[in-house]
Amino acid sequence: MSAYKLSIIIPTFNLENDISNAFDSIKSQTMGFENIEVIFVDDNSTDNTFKIIKDYSNEYENVKVFKTDENSGFAGKPRNIGLEKSTAEYVLFLDGDDQLLVDSCEVLLNNKSDIAIGSHINCYDNGVLEHNPALPIGRNEIFETVDDANLLNITPAISAKLFKKELLVENDIKFAEGIPAQDLIFLLEAILHSNKTTILNYHYIYFRNIHKNSVSYKITEKYLLGLIKAYTLIAELFEKYSIDHNFQELVFKKHIGFFTTQILRAYNLNNLTIDEVNGIINSDSFKKLAEKEIFKDNPQFCEYIKCMFDGKYNDAKETIDNIKLNVEISNSYLNMKNKHNDLKNQNEELNNKNNNLKNQNSDLNDRNNDLKNQNTTLTEQNNNVNNKLMELKKDMESIDLKNKELVKSNEHLKSENSNLKTELDTIKSKKLWKLINKF
Repeated sequence: MSAYKLSIIIPTFNLENDISNAFDSIKSQTMGFENIEVIFVDDNSTDNTFKIIKDYSNEYENVKVFKTDENSGFAGKPRNIGLEKSTAEYVLFLDGDDQLLVDSCEVLLNNKSDIAIGSHINCYDNGVLEHNPALPIGRNEIFETVDDANLLNITPAISAKLFKKELLVENDIKFAEGIPAQDLIFLLEAILHSNKTTILNYHYIYFRNIHKNSVSYKITEKYLLGLIKAYTLIAELFEKYSIDHNFQELVFKKHIGFFTTQILRAYNLNNLTIDEVNGIINSDSFKKLAEKEIFKDNPQFCEYIKCMFDGKYNDAKETIDNIKLNVEISNSYLNMKNKHNDLKNQNEELNNKNNNLKNQNSDLNDRNNDLKNQNTTLTEQNNNVNNKLMELKKDMESIDLKNKELVKSNEHLKSENSNLKTELDTIKSKKLWKLINKF
C-alpha cells in the first residue's frame, strides 16, 4: 500500500525558468505536501532543468526523478514513464510550466471518482487571463454513464485532471507516444471506461501558462502530421467501441476545425510553404484519416475532405465551421458503454458460474475423497473380518480335530468300560458262586 494519497506526474523539457513555480504550487497544497508523491520525468532537457529537479529529489524523499534515453518530442512518453512509476491510488498530470491553485488536490480527491475534472485559467504572455470552465454547461455534474455529449466537449488539456490509477491500469490506458494531442486520446479512452466522472465547473484547479515558444505554437510539418495520426487513433478508438456517428461528428467537428486553423496559420505565418502544406494533405496519413467511416459516410465531412484535397483550405475551414450537427442525446448514443457493461456482466456471470463449478468440483472431490476414505476403512474392516473368519475357521478345524480325538477316546473308554464291566460281572458271578457253594 502506498504511503501517498496522490501521485503528481510532471513531464519536463527545458523549463529551468518555470519549474520552480509548478513545484512551489504543489508544496503549498492544503492536503499536505507530505501526502503527495511528486514524479518528474525529464525528456532530455538541454538546460538546467534536470539539475533543478534532481536537487528537489535530494531534498525531499517524496520527490522522484526519471529521465528518458533521448528526447521524444512530446509529453506522451514521459507521462507513461511517470504513470508506471507512480504508487498512489490516484494520479494527476501537471505540465511543468503550469501551477495548481492552493486547494486543487484536496478538491479533486474529495470527489472519490474514477475521473475528476476542474476548470482552469489560461494565462497568456501578454498578461491576459481567460477563464475556461471544464464544460460549457456552467454547473457541476456527475456522470455515472457516458450518455451525455457534453462529456466529449471537455477541454483535452490533461493538466489537473485526476484519474483513479486502477481505471487506467485495468483498461491498459496509456498515452500515445511521439505525437501531439496524445492527451485528447488518453482522456477520451478514460472517459469511455469511467463509471463516475465528476465535472467541477465551479472550481478552478490550475493556471495554464500559454507561451509562444510552447509545442502547440510550433506549427511544423511533424506537428501537423502528428495531429493527423492522433485523429486517426481517435477514429479507431471510436470504431473499436462502436461510438454513435452523431457523437463522433461532435468530436471531429471541433478538432478537425482546430487542425484546419493550424494549417492556415502555418501558411499565413510562413511556417510552411504552400507546397509543404499540400504535401501534408496529400500524405498517406491524411488519406488514411479521410478513409475512416465518419468522414466517408457524412456528406458534410465529405465536402470538407474534398476542399482539403483540392487545396481550398479557406473553403474547408468555412465548411467545417458551418456543419450543423444533428446530435440527439439518448440512452443509446453510446453503444460501446452498453456493450461494455453487457460484456462485463456476462463476464461476471461466467466468472460466478466458473467459481460455482469450481466449488462444486471441489465439493465432489471432497466427497470422492470421503468415499475413498470410507472405502479404505471398509476394506480394512473387511480384511479384519476375513482374518478373524480365517482364525475362527482354523479354530473350528482344531476343535473338530479335537472332537474326533475325543470321540475316539470315548469309544475306547466305552470299550474298556464294557470289558471292565464284563470282568466285573464275571468276578461277581464267581464270588456269588463261591458264596452259594459255601452255604
